[in-house]
Amino acid sequence: MFLRNISYMVILFFAAHRGYTETLVTDLSQREIEITSRFAGSELLLFGAIERYAKEAIQSDEIAVQGLDYDIIVVVSSEPTDLIIRKKENKAGIWVNSENITVRGVPGYYAIASTRPLDDFLSSDRQAEFGLGLKNLSFVSEGESDDLGAYKEALFRNMKEKGLYIENSGNVEVKNEILFRANLTFPSNMPVGNYKADVYLVRDGQIIINHRTDLLVDKKGLERVIYNFAHEYPPLYGIMAIFVALFAGLFSGFVARKVT
Repeated sequence: MFLRNISYMVILFFAAHRGYTETLVTDLSQREIEITSRFAGSELLLFGAIERYAKEAIQSDEIAVQGLDYDIIVVVSSEPTDLIIRKKENKAGIWVNSENITVRGVPGYYAIASTRPLDDFLSSDRQAEFGLGLKNLSFVSEGESDDLGAYKEALFRNMKEKGLYIENSGNVEVKNEILFRANLTFPSNMPVGNYKADVYLVRDGQIIINHRTDLLVDKKGLERVIYNFAHEYPPLYGIMAIFVALFAGLFSGFVARKVT
């Protein structure tokens, strides 16, 4: 037993001088979110583990070392899409759309969480390099505008109010310096499509590992039929929507007259 303890001490001594290599394992509590008529939002659990090993183990069995001094960033985003941002002005007491711009390649849903505020452990240059945080999202507009910054602020403000853009530091919990978890919240108005969940492992101000997990958000049942019809035959869908609205109005009026 004494020789065995001495052997482990020697291994740890050399490991401290020869450096470490890490591995990151992550997964989601479910890989698909189904949107039905009763869908009112969803919560998912992203979880994983950090494994840290000596790069050169003296024995054949490598010695795992607890993941000290690590930070974790979780980013979940939907596919890039084009959004139209409209500017309203008050004219004669009525708010009307005065102008608009089209923004290319922005996510319809974006959430970022971390063990602590990004500025505490990652430089602004690194954040910009990996596109971390709302301030580093790509914002390319079609056409020119003198108020591009105002449009960007308005977009972020509206998306936050809808629960589609989320920034939350301290939402990633680390257990026993190895296991970690993050609760992800999705609103009922989340866009459908392929999502990606990226986990970044940070050590000494450097991102050393990036692990990605795919997530599918899709409509099911009658919602899928209506969604496909609206996108494949938009003119017919618009006409049908008008007739449905007219019928609903006439039927409501008929019922109201019967009641009175």
